[in-house]
Amino acid sequence: MRIMKSAALVLPALLLAGCSLADVKTAVLPVENTATIETAPTAAPQTLTVYASDALAPAARAYAEAQGVTLTMTADAAAANLLLTDHAPGGSLLDVTSDTLLAAAAARADITGNASTLPLGRSLYGYWANGAVLNALLGDGALTALQGAGWEEWSDFVETLSAWLDEPKAATVTLSGSDYTLPEARPDGVTATGVFAAPADRASGYTAALLAADGSRTADALTGPLNGVYSAVTLEWDHMADSAENAVFRRAKLTDLLADCGSEGCSGLVLIPFKCNFEDSDLTTEEYNLDGLLDYPVLADAGCLALNADTDAAGLKAAKSAALWLYSNGAGEDALTETLGVVTPWNTAADSTAVLAMQIEQVGTGILPGAVLDTATAEALTANELSLQGSEKHTKAERTAFVDGALAALGAGE
Repeated sequence: MRIMKSAALVLPALLLAGCSLADVKTAVLPVENTATIETAPTAAPQTLTVYASDALAPAARAYAEAQGVTLTMTADAAAANLLLTDHAPGGSLLDVTSDTLLAAAAARADITGNASTLPLGRSLYGYWANGAVLNALLGDGALTALQGAGWEEWSDFVETLSAWLDEPKAATVTLSGSDYTLPEARPDGVTATGVFAAPADRASGYTAALLAADGSRTADALTGPLNGVYSAVTLEWDHMADSAENAVFRRAKLTDLLADCGSEGCSGLVLIPFKCNFEDSDLTTEEYNLDGLLDYPVLADAGCLALNADTDAAGLKAAKSAALWLYSNGAGEDALTETLGVVTPWNTAADSTAVLAMQIEQVGTGILPGAVLDTATAEALTANELSLQGSEKHTKAERTAFVDGALAALGAGE
C-alpha cells in the first residue's frame, strides 16, 4: 500500500480553479499539522462493546483482530463502550479533549476545542456505476460527458435510458453538448433493468444545496436549492430498479459500497456527481458557481467515533485503546484508508486498489466539501425523501411539503 497526501482535500476554494493534484501539491500545500500522539501500547486482553453503522463496523473488527480483543457488536448505543456512526450521535458522550492522549488525537484532526467525537475521515459521494457498463452503453468519452452534464441533459438521459432498459433500441442522448447513441440491442454484460438503486446514503446529497445557500440555514436561502434536490429525488423514485444488482447507478459514499461489496466488488466503479435541478437564481454563494455545484462530487464525512461517558472504567479504557489505535497506529491507519476506504482527517489516503486510486485522483481535481450533519438531522432528511416513495404525480403541493420537511430537518428559520 502507498499512502498519499492530497492537499486539495482541505481547500474547497480550489473548486473552480481546475488545478491538477500536482499543481496543488507544489503551489498551495497547507501547513503541515505537527500534532503527534504517542503510539498506543499493545492492548491487554480485554473486551470491547461497539455500536457501529454497517459501513464503519469493519474498523472495529480490524482493531479487535489486530489486538486480540473480544468484540461484541450491539444494536443498543447506550450499552456500547465505543460508537462508530455515520453522523454525530446523541447521548452521553465523553469529551475527547478531557483525556491527554485523546486530546492529542483530536489535535491531529485539527480539533482544539471541546468535542464529543473524533472524525474517521471523508469519502467520495455521488452516483456510482460500473465503468464497463457505461462504456458498453454509450462508448468512449461518455463518463467525462456524464460527469459534466447539466440538469436537463442528465434528466433527459435518465428518461431515455429507462425506456431503453425496458425495450432496447438505438437512441441518441446529448451529454456535455455532444451526442452519444445507446445501442440497438443490449450488449453482453449489461443486465440492469432499472436506472437507480435505492441510495445507501441520502443525507450527504444535501451538501450542494447548503453550499448554494452559502451555508445559511434559512428558508429564503434554502428553498430554491431544496426545490432542486426534490427534482433529483423524484427522478430517482420514478426510475428505481428493484434491487441494487439490477440498477445502473447507486447514490452512496464509497465507504458504504466497500462495506457492502468489498474492494473486489467495487473494482471498476466510476463516479458521477449527484445532479440537482439548480438554477443560477438559487445561489446566494459567491464561492461556487452553478457548473461547479453540478459537476463536482462531494467529499462527504464518512463518520465519527465517540466514547460512551456512562460506561465503566474497563469499558472506557477499552474504547480509548481502540480510538488511539485508529489514530496513532500504522495498522490503524490502514484500517481507515484501506478497510474503510476513507481519506483520513490528516489527509492520507490509500491507492492500493483502482477505486481508491480513483478517489485520490478525483479529489485532486475538484470537490465539494461535505456538510456536517448530526444523526437526528440525517434521519429526518432520509425520512423526508422516503415519504415520496410511490408518488406518481409530482404536484406543487408535494414539492412544497418536501421542501418544508427538509427545512425543518435542517433547522432552517425564516
